[in-house]
Amino acid sequence: MSAWLVTNRWLHWDKFETQFNQLLAAADGRVDMRRVHTDWVVSHLDGKLPQLALIMDKDVATTAQLESLGVRCVNTAKAIALCDNKAYTHARLTAAGIAHPRTVVAPLTFRPLTAEEWEASEFVDAVERTLGFPAVAKHAVGSWGSGVFLVHSRAELIEVLTKAAGAPVLVEEFVAGSSGRDARIYLVGDTPVAAMRRFGAEGDFRANITGGGRAEAWNPPSEYVEVARQAMAALGLEVGSVDFLDASAPLVGEVNSNAQFVTLAETTGIDVAAQVIDYLEALP
Repeated sequence: MSAWLVTNRWLHWDKFETQFNQLLAAADGRVDMRRVHTDWVVSHLDGKLPQLALIMDKDVATTAQLESLGVRCVNTAKAIALCDNKAYTHARLTAAGIAHPRTVVAPLTFRPLTAEEWEASEFVDAVERTLGFPAVAKHAVGSWGSGVFLVHSRAELIEVLTKAAGAPVLVEEFVAGSSGRDARIYLVGDTPVAAMRRFGAEGDFRANITGGGRAEAWNPPSEYVEVARQAMAALGLEVGSVDFLDASAPLVGEVNSNAQFVTLAETTGIDVAAQVIDYLEALP
């Protein structure tokens, strides 16, 4: 099988480089895999294309172009788009009946609004009425815990909305029991290959390792695995991770199409890259 490992020239992070190298090493002798950047891909669509592309980026447009020319993409452009925008993720999880925090999605504004305009909006009224404070305001598109804010009042929410300058935002209920911790299951197809619990840095309500947190291996109960599978199916993912808030029952926090798995592999001792290649090699 000929395959491209599609990455982004302008994303520089040591752990991602390690991840890409692990995938290429696992593919050696099994899958004819070549690493290419998205800017190279879009300039070579009239050349010889691979049978398969493992998309390790969030470039939906480039992925869609590959698909239009018959390249099998893992994950698909649609699945990446649904995961990359948390508002779309919320809608799909709701439609599938999958438990996740109550959410109010900010409407499209076409331009940045002033604080006075947000103050007068029905959206802010809805957040205050249905969620209350504190609440978690998020940029709908963002990674590694950036663009996530714990807001304690109407004024703090309006400040986040104003500084977002027209970027899409949503607001979730604050689940106090999950403050500073969550859990992640990484799935390849229907198989939960590795899982960990994450604990945020001291005083941080987020649980991202990139923000200075720590992780430990986790053996997820069967009900969490089942919900993770349901979430993956709802979003059309073949390879990805499902994050759970630390609640008394499975409560999905986020679903990721391009999750970094180096920390997960280091924490659990599981060769996640090999599991991904096993899956690709078995595709019809």
